[in-house]
Amino acid sequence: MAAFDEEAIDRLVAEAQRPAAEMDELYQQVLAVKGVARDQAKLVTVECSAQGVTGLDIDPRAMRWGSQRLSETILTLIAEALADMQARSAGLLGDVLGEGPLDLAAEANPADLRMREAQEAYEAAMDQATAELARIQRDLDR
Repeated sequence: MAAFDEEAIDRLVAEAQRPAAEMDELYQQVLAVKGVARDQAKLVTVECSAQGVTGLDIDPRAMRWGSQRLSETILTLIAEALADMQARSAGLLGDVLGEGPLDLAAEANPADLRMREAQEAYEAAMDQATAELARIQRDLDR
């Protein structure tokens, strides 16, 4: 009877989990992205993340602008900070998944191709693990 190759099973399981772990790490990196925007005078700063507005710094001198101008400035900066965050996220995704549109419906989208490759690698590793487990079961039944 052949010896149980625990290391082979561990390698197969690790290989099967690698694509999922990479995508989870990418997801965590995207969640950590922050966008920042400042007015020209650098009196108001807004920071945004996936959770929304996460920072607002108003220099006391900006209070002289009046409520209308200050509120318009804040709203404009929120939009700019969100756009900055989205651009940074897209850049991060582009670095990992490849350049191209992030619309997964687009033909020959590099991100879609990379995810399909990861899925195929996962399925191949699971097929190998299943075959190895079947071989071990046959060896144990002898």
